[in-house]
Amino acid sequence: MHKDSITGEEVIDYDFLVKKLYPPKKLRMTDAGKEIAAFFRELDRMYYPAKKERKEVKHNFFRGHAAQKQPCTVKMYYTESKEKHIEFLRNYMPQKNKKAVVEKPDLFNDKYDVVPESEILKYESEADDLGFKFIISPESQSVDMKLMVRQFVKNLETITGHKFSWMAVTHTDTGHIHSHLLINGIDKRTKEKFRFEPAIVKNVARGLAMDICTNLVGSRSQEAIEAARSQLPYVKRWTKIDEHIESYYGYTEFKIPKIVDNAEYSASKVTTDDTEILRLNTLVQMGLAICYSKEKPPLYYLEKGWKQKLRAIGRYNTYLDARGKLKLVSPYNLELYTGEMGEINGVVTNIYNMNDEDVWNNAVVIENRKVNKAWYIPTRIKLKDEDVGKFITVRAEKNQKGKLRPLITIHS
Repeated sequence: MHKDSITGEEVIDYDFLVKKLYPPKKLRMTDAGKEIAAFFRELDRMYYPAKKERKEVKHNFFRGHAAQKQPCTVKMYYTESKEKHIEFLRNYMPQKNKKAVVEKPDLFNDKYDVVPESEILKYESEADDLGFKFIISPESQSVDMKLMVRQFVKNLETITGHKFSWMAVTHTDTGHIHSHLLINGIDKRTKEKFRFEPAIVKNVARGLAMDICTNLVGSRSQEAIEAARSQLPYVKRWTKIDEHIESYYGYTEFKIPKIVDNAEYSASKVTTDDTEILRLNTLVQMGLAICYSKEKPPLYYLEKGWKQKLRAIGRYNTYLDARGKLKLVSPYNLELYTGEMGEINGVVTNIYNMNDEDVWNNAVVIENRKVNKAWYIPTRIKLKDEDVGKFITVRAEKNQKGKLRPLITIHS
């Protein structure tokens, strides 16, 4: 019991069942019935959990205002040396490294549609070791990318309080229009160094880009929304459908993993929902599940760690490829390395080096046949092709911010 801050009356904490069902600080009389009903629903779920499985819930995975916004992917990487910073500006952005691109794209910024050489030289003279590389890729191919990028930079400046020195370019050779935005790591106004936190992309930049695209070309049509809905079961990342598969009718976690064909499966799913079945069949194709029984309704087994592996596939675009190219152990045994795993070792069997277009990150794959495990290790450094076959040790060390980063030692 405690005294309500508004009424002064003694009220129940609703924590005697260790559920932390605290009433809101400001509770209107008209909401009291809803609060009581919610409380008893929670009690009902605690004492009769089977009720959750008695009803199969159909879910609309695309609804609300957010579905009408124009999708736009935003990724961010950064350089850590002035040499690499300028190399990216001079060669990669204008695609001088691609002989197949005959008409080289022009750099642009806030002042120029085609940046003159004098401006590029000025940028180079002021370039810091740290340069932030954004990739902005809208779903709509009708977006004016110069307007898009310029507005994106203005909005990002407003939110962060910095004044940027930047260059951008638009690439069209991949079949999907996208822009590369390079921002110098020194504030143009204060001359002080700054850094974007990784969360700026997830929590801010993507939302800005979606809003700008929507303002430029209008909301998505119902046809476009329906097309996106139809593709959702087939995407290679964690989705709302996966959340639904795990949370609703027919999902059972095994107390002891089941072994089928030398692979471990930690859960099963039985469903009659068409969308879930499409999604589960996609997980089968990705190697994260098997259809254990094709009787109606079908029964699926989900691989041990399937949720973490699916998120890794969405975050690292070479993770799925790495699973299919293991040489010493089964694909089911590939794990994403995290610092909490401590020290590991094995033989390098694959290397992925970021190229800012097709490969999103540097990574090394090591396998250890003795313990029947393999690890996918994202890393900031680039290993060389001749490192394949070498024995390496990986351990975690803390960076200046206390985050664990992999430290790789190559044994000759």
